[in-house]
Amino acid sequence: MDPRARSGRLEDTPYAAILLSLAAGETSAVLELRRNQLQKTIVFDAGSPIDCRSNIATEMLSRFLVSTGKLKAADENTALSESYARGVPVGEVLIERKLLTPTYLYRALQQNLGRKLLEPFSWTTGTWSISLDVPPSSSVLRVKVPQLIVTGIQKVEPQEHADAAVANARGAYLSLTENPRFPLDDVRLTANQQKVVDAARRAATLDELRASGIDGDDLNRTLYALLLLGAIETTDQPVRERPKEAPPVEAPPPPPPARVDAAAAEEVMSAYLSCRRKDAFDLLEIAEDAGLIAIVKAYLAMSERFLPSRFDERAPDGLREKAQDVFLAAARAYAELADPTRRDTLIRKRQRLREEAAATAQAGPSTLIDPEALWKSGRTLAAAGKLREALSSFELAAECDAQNGTYAAEAAWCRYRLGNSPASTAIKLIKNAIRIDPTSGVAHLYAGQVQAALGKRLEAEAYLDRAARLLPGDPRPAEAMKLLRVLDR
Repeated sequence: MDPRARSGRLEDTPYAAILLSLAAGETSAVLELRRNQLQKTIVFDAGSPIDCRSNIATEMLSRFLVSTGKLKAADENTALSESYARGVPVGEVLIERKLLTPTYLYRALQQNLGRKLLEPFSWTTGTWSISLDVPPSSSVLRVKVPQLIVTGIQKVEPQEHADAAVANARGAYLSLTENPRFPLDDVRLTANQQKVVDAARRAATLDELRASGIDGDDLNRTLYALLLLGAIETTDQPVRERPKEAPPVEAPPPPPPARVDAAAAEEVMSAYLSCRRKDAFDLLEIAEDAGLIAIVKAYLAMSERFLPSRFDERAPDGLREKAQDVFLAAARAYAELADPTRRDTLIRKRQRLREEAAATAQAGPSTLIDPEALWKSGRTLAAAGKLREALSSFELAAECDAQNGTYAAEAAWCRYRLGNSPASTAIKLIKNAIRIDPTSGVAHLYAGQVQAALGKRLEAEAYLDRAARLLPGDPRPAEAMKLLRVLDR
């Protein structure tokens, strides 16, 4: 990708290439992605994604927490209403209501951000644009692009992209790149991914690696990701890793993490999550008409609570560094409020923001696309025999959530029933849905039915048996198995 480019089509410049370009240049930017009705806005700080907003309902933090079983739907509705009324993030409401601890919220925010960033790996069409005018962000999150690339290609990148990327490597030797663009230390590799790296280290051929028992599709995905990262390369002649110097004398193991008062740790995490969003008045928890003495007292109290030296350097979750961030934020807040000119400017800004918030509340919430509702609509339409309308709902649901194997399987099964996809194509798509989500019962059900149509009885039975275990109480796997046995007679 030309690092000077500011817009284009995803067909010409895939999402992964954009990520790599921004990361390599350590660029701070805002990336806008659009595909049909879907929109995503990703904020980068020095090449790392720190925030992602979209019009997909299931990417909301509260929906993510409900889907993971950490939050009840009733509690979600209450928290969302309060969040909207007060103009504060829903996570802070959940902490106040003691439905989440600050530490759990921090980890959930990180997981949800990672999940939102994976989706565009599945977008084969659409447009992108980059702006270097980056607005201030309150996000304290950060995602490593190398890990994002490996995970995204392994989980949701279209298989044909990976297959095409390594198609010409048959018979070639693998080797580790001497000066990789991104070090492999930035990536947590699975056991099979590590086998690929080890094979490159000993200069094995790709054909040898294919014969080692690694699934062919997964192997192509891993190779594609590592080639993109510049961690490995293919050569005509074997190039083994250069011997390294003798390792230094092994250092003693580091001491275990220090014990930290749980309440103090949660207080630090809560303040850390909100300190970038709050202005000086909110951070020091004082009114706009507070006098200088009140400002000084509030600052001294906060700086004492979050003094970094109170926390051991070995404390988990980087607690000392987080306390230092809050401590410095308090110092900046004091400096702003102690200056009469800067304080008056802040008061005027707060008034303007209140007026804007009131106007936004009057306009009502923006419309979000809900893939779960689309899937339910598709099921209803399919049951009524309206397969073309059902397919549209299933396809849009799968576009919204490419990490949901059930949506992908429903779309593939619907195309097969309409005659849009032959059985050989349908089974490939449904197998990919199972790879995305091995616990999707309907994906196994449809795989069994398509395998039966292909005359592969043993494979069909295996899929249907798995579907029966994943869909207890659903009669469809048993009915399909019964039909399979009737056809065998």
